[in-house]
Amino acid sequence: MKKDKSKSKSTTVDFETHVDRFDLEQQIMQCWSMVDDVKLFAEQGAPSDEFAALATVYHRKFETLFDTFELMIRTGQFSSHNHPR
Repeated sequence: MKKDKSKSKSTTVDFETHVDRFDLEQQIMQCWSMVDDVKLFAEQGAPSDEFAALATVYHRKFETLFDTFELMIRTGQFSSHNHPR
């Protein structure tokens, strides 16, 4: 899925900032909480506009997560030289 960078002004990773696997892990865990948030909204009978707002929040979180992943690939953080066997 292609991202439209013009729409994600403040959601992208600051490419001047160093990120590492711990940042990536934290962002994955934040996105994973989406399941609990959706269940909570459903249990409380949230109206559709609230679900739409939640979808917007998680869209931005996933964009940030993917930007972090891309940055880590570009900076070689997944190369075999960075991980002992």
